[in-house]
Amino acid sequence: MENKKPQINLHNIKSFLEGNIQLGLEQLHLQPTHIQEQIAYRRLLCSNDCMITGKCKYCGCEVLGKTSVKESCNKNERFPDLMSNLEWIKYKESNDIK
Repeated sequence: MENKKPQINLHNIKSFLEGNIQLGLEQLHLQPTHIQEQIAYRRLLCSNDCMITGKCKYCGCEVLGKTSVKESCNKNERFPDLMSNLEWIKYKESNDIK
């Protein structure tokens, strides 16, 4: 697997800040259930590669923060952007996610 280096630009700085804020909310158990579930789902999908290395294979960012941001870096190849509660319910049903 290629080691990608994160690019430093305004978009990625925003993602970094968002990811770290979400990690803080996660540690304080302050995220809504549908967001907690989606982050857990993303980490499960990444369990055989990114979670092992600690870095996203698509962008090179730290994986815990990256799985916590709204926008997916993988163009929905692996998982979509974070969804609203209703969108997440529909997504779980159509993808047979329990």
